[in-house]
Amino acid sequence: MYMLRYILITVLLLPFIDFYILVEVAGSIGILKTLLISIVTGLIGAELVRREGRHVFQKLQRSVTGGEITRNFMEGFILVLAGLMLLSPGFVTDILGAVIAVRPVRERLVAKLMNSKNTAFEVEFQRF
Repeated sequence: MYMLRYILITVLLLPFIDFYILVEVAGSIGILKTLLISIVTGLIGAELVRREGRHVFQKLQRSVTGGEITRNFMEGFILVLAGLMLLSPGFVTDILGAVIAVRPVRERLVAKLMNSKNTAFEVEFQRF
C-alpha cells in the first residue's frame, strides 16, 4: 500500500515539476531552444524505444514456450512506459524515460519488481 501511495503522489506531482522546470529552462535559454531540445529528445527516445521494443518482442516470442512470459511482459510494459515518458514534453520525464529505456536498467528494474514480495502477476491468453 505504501508503494502504491508513493507511485500515485509521484504521478500526480510529476507534470507540475516537469512544467516548472520547462518554464525555467525556457526562461534561461529561450522558448525555441527549449522546444527544439524537447522535440529532439522525443525523437531520440522514440528511436531508442523502437529498437529496444524489437528486442523485447523477439525475447517474448522466444519465451512463449520457455515459461518466462511474465518477465518479458513486464519488460515490455516498462518499455512502453519509457516511451510515453520520452514522448511527453518535459525534461524530468525525458530523463526518467531515457534511464528506464536502457536495457541494463530496465532488466534490473524488472528483476526487482519480479522479486518483490507484494508483486503478483497474472497472464491470460485469449483467442478472439
